Amino acid sequence: MKLIQTTLTGIGQIFLQENYFSGLLITIGMFFSHWALGVACLLGSLIGTLTAQGLKFPEEQIQQGLYGFNASLAMMCALFTFGEDDPSRLTVWLLGAVAAVVATLIMRVFMKAGRPAYTFPFVLTSWAFCWGVAHFGLFGLAQTTPPLADYTDPINAAIEPLYAWAEVNFGSSLLTGLFLFTGIAISSPHAAMWGTAAATFGTALAAWLFNIDGNSLANGLYGFSAVLVACAFVGNRLLDLIYVVLGIALAVIIQYAVAQTGLSAYTFGFIAASWLVLFAKKYLERTALASPRA
Repeated sequence: MKLIQTTLTGIGQIFLQENYFSGLLITIGMFFSHWALGVACLLGSLIGTLTAQGLKFPEEQIQQGLYGFNASLAMMCALFTFGEDDPSRLTVWLLGAVAAVVATLIMRVFMKAGRPAYTFPFVLTSWAFCWGVAHFGLFGLAQTTPPLADYTDPINAAIEPLYAWAEVNFGSSLLTGLFLFTGIAISSPHAAMWGTAAATFGTALAAWLFNIDGNSLANGLYGFSAVLVACAFVGNRLLDLIYVVLGIALAVIIQYAVAQTGLSAYTFGFIAASWLVLFAKKYLERTALASPRA
C-alpha cells in the first residue's frame, strides 16, 4: 500500500503536487486518452520509485514522489511517440522502462546538487530515447505520434485550457484534461485556477506573437507549459502573479524557438522559463531585503 501511495504521489509531482489522490485522478484521466498512456503513467512512476529504493536514495525524497514524476513522463513519452500503431510492442515498453530509469538517475544528480530539476530529466531522456531514436530510426522504431485532433470549432476552442491540461501528459481528451484539472484542484485550488488561466494566456500570447495555427492552439500545444509555470509559482502576492506572467511569456518564446530547430520541445519551455524566473526572483528579493528601509 505504501509503495502504491508513493508511486501515485510521484505522478502528482508532475504538477508539483505532493498528493497521492491527485496522482490517482491523473492516472485515471490518462486512460481516457489511451489505455497505454494510463498504464505507462503508473508504471513509469513505479519504475522510478523502485529504482530510487533499490539504489538507496534518501527515503524522505522517495516518499515525496520526487523520483516518480520524471520517470512517468519519460515512459508516457515513449508510448506516445512509438505506440500509436502497436502499443503492445515489447520494444516500445522496454525503451520506455529504460528511459524511466535513466530519468530517475538524472533526477538524483540534480537532487544531490541541490538544483531545481523540474521536468528536465524527462526532457533530456526523451530527447535521447524518443526524439533521437525516431530521428535516426533506431531499433526498428518509427514515430507514430497521432496527428492533432481537429479542435478548430468554436466549442472546442473555448475549452482549450482542458486540452492544455491533458497535453502536459501527452493526452488528447477533454476528459483527460478534466481529470487532471480536478486532481490538482483537490490538492491546490489556487494552482488549478492559476493553471487554467495560464493556459488561456499562453495560448493567446502564442497566437499574437507567432501566428500559430488555430488547431495547434486548440490542442493546447502552447498552453501546457504555461500550466506548469503557474503550478510552480502560484502564490498570494502580486509579485507571484508577475513571476507567473513573466514565466509564461518566456515559456512560449522558448518553446517556439526550440520547435523551429526541429527538436521536440516537450516541457523545455516551462523548465528554462522557470530557471530564469527563479534567477530573477532570487535577485529581486535579495535586492529588496538589502534595500534600506525608511
